[in-house]
Amino acid sequence: MFFVFFIFIIPLSVLLIVLYASRQKTDDEEIPTERLEVCAICHNDFPIKQLIEKEVGLYGRVYCFCGDCVDELYNDFNRQMGINQESN
Repeated sequence: MFFVFFIFIIPLSVLLIVLYASRQKTDDEEIPTERLEVCAICHNDFPIKQLIEKEVGLYGRVYCFCGDCVDELYNDFNRQMGINQESN
């Protein structure tokens, strides 16, 4: 009786517990979430659809920039170059 208990029952129980604990969620149980990335300048989280991805440097590092930071950089560049912006 001990032989059956130690050889079959305990390993089977452990296997079932491990399989149940490592069970992955099905499609119905997953909560759909949108992938978030961090802006390289302001460090705020944004959905990837709202960011501009730009590859920089020889190593191919990809940076993400939000629209507000791009506008701010554009305005700073124009101010520094002395370019007057026309108001529409």
